[in-house]
Amino acid sequence: MVTAQDLKQIFLFKHVPDPVLALVAEAAEEVTFAPGETIATERDPAKALYLIRSGTVRATRQDLSAPVLFGTGESIGQVSILDGGPAGMEAVALERVDAVALRPARLVEKLGANPEAAFQLYRAVARSLAGRLRRALDAISLARDGGEP
Repeated sequence: MVTAQDLKQIFLFKHVPDPVLALVAEAAEEVTFAPGETIATERDPAKALYLIRSGTVRATRQDLSAPVLFGTGESIGQVSILDGGPAGMEAVALERVDAVALRPARLVEKLGANPEAAFQLYRAVARSLAGRLRRALDAISLARDGGEP
């Protein structure tokens, strides 16, 4: 069973109030992926937002030269939970991965009666995405400038 305190350990939910996390926990389900198992594909609609509790996931895209690794406390599918679109990456478990799955329909069901809770949750997702975008833009800027700050 997933609890609000379990979710609080995931970076995405670090600043979400406990009452909101309690609602999210009701929508969450624990999932396990075996080594080599595909979690998400680049073009297919994402099935869920996955919050990695343990293990390592390798993510690749056709337009990237090197894979990106995701581990404990990180998430996959943040944008998909907002727009219902594809994951935008091929994500494969490198080892046993224990995760929490948040499926969009289940979240909507749990948060539909509480618009303030929904607002707080989606604001947290937006902030997390903004942080990722900011780090990516900083990395691009450093690469373009030859590594000079």
